[in-house]
Amino acid sequence: MAKILLGVSSSIAIYKACELVRELKKTGHEVKVVLSPFSERFVSKLTFQALSGSKAYVEWEDDPLLHINLPRWSDLFLIAPCSINTLSKITLGIGDNLLTTCALSHKGTLMLAPAGNVEMYKNPAVQRNIKELKDRGVIVIEPEEGKLLCEEEGQGRLASVERILDWVDYALRPKPLEGKRVLITVGATREFIDGVRFISNLSSGLLGYSLARAFRWYGAQVKVIAGFTTAKEPPEVEIIRVVSGMEMYQKVMELKDWAHIVVMNAAVADYRPSETYIGKLKKQEKLTLELVKNPDILQELGNSKEKRLLIGFALEEEKDLLKNAVEKLQRKNLDAIVANPLQAMGSQEYYGKLIFKHGEVFEIRAEDKLKSAEAIVKLLIKKLL
Repeated sequence: MAKILLGVSSSIAIYKACELVRELKKTGHEVKVVLSPFSERFVSKLTFQALSGSKAYVEWEDDPLLHINLPRWSDLFLIAPCSINTLSKITLGIGDNLLTTCALSHKGTLMLAPAGNVEMYKNPAVQRNIKELKDRGVIVIEPEEGKLLCEEEGQGRLASVERILDWVDYALRPKPLEGKRVLITVGATREFIDGVRFISNLSSGLLGYSLARAFRWYGAQVKVIAGFTTAKEPPEVEIIRVVSGMEMYQKVMELKDWAHIVVMNAAVADYRPSETYIGKLKKQEKLTLELVKNPDILQELGNSKEKRLLIGFALEEEKDLLKNAVEKLQRKNLDAIVANPLQAMGSQEYYGKLIFKHGEVFEIRAEDKLKSAEAIVKLLIKKLL
């Protein structure tokens, strides 16, 4: 876990910083808070001291080198909310309070989450400042669109706590996948019988979405092709929606040449009705459906793999888990396969095996799928790249 210095500047969105401190602490991070002088009119430093369990700072008090010592202590300096005023001061090298002088002396990763009126945020001078900060390696978490305090609609709302936390995870990890492009399929396809009924399965998309987050944390550019999912979509990842297995096939074939790594996690239906009825079928005593095979996307990718890394998934009965997964890995020309028991589908916890083409097998077990996804990604990096 990391030492995080949280900067808080004056904004009505400061109430979200209180929740952010709680969530960072819950994750196991150590947090210290430094406030701009005016921000104490919104929330006092006493509140942040109680939430963080550490002293919060507004002025230098007894340590004249506090603006040096706090940044040296931290692994990551995050300012959220970052007012337009504070953002512009940091860009121009102005250090007129403890928060801005800490930003100027900080040598590690600096991350800003701006919040402000849409017209202020879109001002050309502010946009130039943001571009300059990004060019200098500062991570700027773009604000969200919506209704603002001033009753205007537009971009300016502080990023959600969930998004900020995901960026913290991103900032704290190395980037061995920088420059790599990863295509991931997730979720369940739906094969429609008529206008309202369909054949599908229990896949939630949770593991696939977790893999997308983990690949991004380690530096990859990620695109997700998603069928039906019930899990929450990952932030900062492009998601392309499809419905049927044929649509999934067409989109994968369209994007496969873009990717350096293809991860086929989606639960694609093996069969689809040969005919889809218009409207809604009337209830009958018996209904006979003729099913035809969907394209085997993974097999086709394996047949034309070229230099791409190809990762597959196998959902199997526990007793045949390893044997069937190895057979699938070899038959479909994969670089690695993740073997899941049936209980993994739709559950929060995770157990499975990661098998590589050269024969190594690793057991993956975690209390949640995000942790297991990161374990899978780290092993793929170590063994294949």
